[in-house]
Amino acid sequence: MPRPKSILQRVEIDEAQRAHNCQHNAAHRLERGDKRLKVWDGRSADNYCVPCALGIITIDIAKLQKLAERLRG
Repeated sequence: MPRPKSILQRVEIDEAQRAHNCQHNAAHRLERGDKRLKVWDGRSADNYCVPCALGIITIDIAKLQKLAERLRG
C-alpha cells in the first residue's frame, strides 16, 4: 500500500557539527554536538535549538489540530 502524502516539509533531528546560532533566536547558541531541528527549504536547511524547535512544533501541532477540526466540521 502506498504511503500517504504528507504536508510536512523535510525535517530531521541531528547534531550540530560546529557551533552556530539558532536561526529563530540569535541569542541561542548551538555548540558542536548539540541536538537541533533541521528544516529543509529547497537545497538549504534552517537549524533550530531544542527550546525554539519545541515551541515551533507545539504551535504547528495546534494549527494541524484546528485544520483537522475544521475538516471534521
